[in-house]
Amino acid sequence: MSATRKPTASSYTTRRERRAVQRDQRSSQRTPARSSKPSFLRSPIFMITVGALVVGVAIVAYALLTQPPAVNPDSLNAPAVAVPAGLADGRTLGSPQAPVTVDIWADFQCPACGNLARRVEPPLISQFVTTGMARLVFHDAAFQGQKVSSPWDESVEAAAAARCAADQGMFWQLHDWLFSNQIGENVGSFAQTRLRAIAQSAGLDMAKYDTCMASPTYAGLVRKETSDAEKAGIMQTPTLLLNGAIYTGNLTVQDIGNAIVDAAGGASPAPSISVSQPSTAATAAP
Repeated sequence: MSATRKPTASSYTTRRERRAVQRDQRSSQRTPARSSKPSFLRSPIFMITVGALVVGVAIVAYALLTQPPAVNPDSLNAPAVAVPAGLADGRTLGSPQAPVTVDIWADFQCPACGNLARRVEPPLISQFVTTGMARLVFHDAAFQGQKVSSPWDESVEAAAAARCAADQGMFWQLHDWLFSNQIGENVGSFAQTRLRAIAQSAGLDMAKYDTCMASPTYAGLVRKETSDAEKAGIMQTPTLLLNGAIYTGNLTVQDIGNAIVDAAGGASPAPSISVSQPSTAATAAP
């Protein structure tokens, strides 16, 4: 028995039949071949899963690339002079019975404040504070961080760290370490990792420091004290108030020393204070 053959256009005699066969043939030739891609690759769930994996990898890579590098403690500068023992009470240094009080408004990012802390305060402390003639009182005027829009205000956070140090009886130690490690304004001097490294180098209990810094309390107090300073007319740092007189800018030991002597007006220093003599640290301040 002969095999059955599919009709072709030439098998039909009428024009209509031939055209119908030709249309069928053209239609079969245009039918696309089935995709050889496995069906699971075309699955919406598979595509969503792949997309999620790609996004996850991108997030991890970004986190690794943008994570701030660890700070080498050897890159930090130790203060040139140690804080005399037995004189500190929170943010005050010196006897409460001292006849002269020097109020200081400063910003830990301020270059002139750094000069005051590194070069003017040490001789003033040795000549007038340890002798019971004067006492220093620190106030926050965290202005520099306001110059940039950043969720981490270096001026505020450094001042908050100093207040956390005060809770450990080490305000003036961290005060000196901060001013000894200025590298510019709003350029990372007191970025979070570097600020923590400075606190650790200063000798703070880091578990207590971390807990303290995790709270917004001290940052809020720094901002309030800064706002109060502005309302009182203090518009630049450092600003010193001594016997009712205001001193600002790049001050010298002679400027403040003379003002202390004048303010004392022959008054006797406070009763004898037991202090240890300042010692020179291994690394000089910049």
